[in-house]
Amino acid sequence: MALDNVLDTHRSAGVDKFIVSNPVHYVKGKPDAEAFRGIQRWDEYSAEVAQKYPDETFCFATTVPGGGDHYLKELERAIKEYGLRGVLINSSHNGRYPDEDEARAFFQLVTDLDIPVMVHAPSSSFGEECMNMYRLISSVGRPADECLSLARLLVRGVYEQFPTLKLVGCHLGGGICEVIGRLNYAYELGDFCFFLGPYEPMLITKAPGEYLKLMYMDTAAYHWPAVMCAIQTVGIEHMVFGSDAPPLAPLLPRARKLVEELPIDEADKEKIFNKNPARLLGIET
Repeated sequence: MALDNVLDTHRSAGVDKFIVSNPVHYVKGKPDAEAFRGIQRWDEYSAEVAQKYPDETFCFATTVPGGGDHYLKELERAIKEYGLRGVLINSSHNGRYPDEDEARAFFQLVTDLDIPVMVHAPSSSFGEECMNMYRLISSVGRPADECLSLARLLVRGVYEQFPTLKLVGCHLGGGICEVIGRLNYAYELGDFCFFLGPYEPMLITKAPGEYLKLMYMDTAAYHWPAVMCAIQTVGIEHMVFGSDAPPLAPLLPRARKLVEELPIDEADKEKIFNKNPARLLGIET
């Protein structure tokens, strides 16, 4: 995870420009003052990287939605003063999710700033006691948390309230595109499914799948049929390249090869690699 390794990994894979981000897993469970200082230090370091390597990097801030006004002020400073280009958040933090009322000011801020928000899984979440084998926390538990987080954002009306929000689901949103049909029928069947539990309060005016089409997905999925499912769900215009490297440096060439071998035309691959992320970042290509 040293910067030289980050640069070498991308250069050797033929990646000209890349996002530098950090899910700051190390602040989980820390007292707020310590967690906040860790986030401040990341923002400072991210700005240092951006200044040192402006031709190769686009650097992102990080924050805790719903953490309070001090987190909002720090994020605004990181974007306006440091020149960072977006923000990465965890799909949950210490058991709290970004759809909660306390986080609505965060979504107002990022919408006003017009920056992309990457949603990445936390280091671990619920159900860990069932997954302490075969790295199941990483391979199953973490994407499950992200899928749940994005589903909550959809049904709790975040897109209804902030329709111009630039949300990016890392790792294809943890499988949200595969379960969206279930989210739709839960909404559409209404009282007919009362035995499955309540659907209230009603905070959306369309089926969840309609809001999902506003979201972007990155391709760090390791399985090309899953990428095709996302393309067919949110559309090619909302797909961006992702690799999970670093720290998993060997995955970068594999991630690139996966997109290059998708059964789509070359113009659509160029959208994934270049045009769509450039549009998200508000830059010319």
